[in-house]
Amino acid sequence: MKKMTIITLVTFMLLLVGNSIEAKALAFPELPTKETSKQWSVEVMEPDKDDPNLAKSKKGVYHTYSLDVKNIGENVRDVKVQLFRNEDNSIRKYGLLPTIEPPQLSQKGGHSLHVSNFGLAETATDLNIVITWKEQGEERQYQETFTFHQK
Repeated sequence: MKKMTIITLVTFMLLLVGNSIEAKALAFPELPTKETSKQWSVEVMEPDKDDPNLAKSKKGVYHTYSLDVKNIGENVRDVKVQLFRNEDNSIRKYGLLPTIEPPQLSQKGGHSLHVSNFGLAETATDLNIVITWKEQGEERQYQETFTFHQK
C-alpha cells in the first residue's frame, strides 16, 4: 500500500512538471515584450482574438502573435518592415510575411503599424523584425533589426 502511494505521488509530480515544462518550452518568456531604439518602438503581443477568421496557434507546430511598430524618432520616408524566423541548424532566415510598406510609419508619433496575427514555428528560436527607411532629403538607406528570442 505504501509503495503504491509513493509510485502514484511520483507519477503525479512527473506529469505536473512535464506538462508545465512543455507549455513553456517554445514561447516568449512574457508578453507583451517590447524593444525600442532612438527611431522605433517594436512590441510583440498576444494575437488579436476579436476576429474568428484569424489563425490560431497549433500545439507542436506554431504559436501566433501580434505586432505593433511605431515611429518614435524623426520623420522619415520609404519605411519597410519585414519579419523573419530562424530554422534549426541553418544560417538561413525565413520570411513570415510579405514586405510591409506602411506610409503611416513615416511620421513621428503617427499611427502605428499593427499586424493582428502571424505564426511563428515552435522550432524557431528567434524572431527578427527588420525595419529599413530613408531620412528626409537623403538617399541613404538605414536599417535596424530587432530580435526577440523564443524560449
